[in-house]
Amino acid sequence: MASLGEDWLIQQIGGEVILFHRYTEEEVVKFKPNNPDAAAKAQKVIHDDRRLTDEEKCFAHFWSGYFYAHSVSV
Repeated sequence: MASLGEDWLIQQIGGEVILFHRYTEEEVVKFKPNNPDAAAKAQKVIHDDRRLTDEEKCFAHFWSGYFYAHSVSV
């Protein structure tokens, strides 16, 4: 689990990565990190979301890539 600031967390739970609000558990995006198409679409959702600050988006992109890279590496 990684904190993206005060309000947002990103976490891999089982086979899915979820970006969600820390206090309400409202989901921004959920994706299977071993699916390149799903990971790319999640990046677009993060980019377009208006609730996240630019800094939170930056960290969300970083951690999404981290979970993707570790899911496809051998």
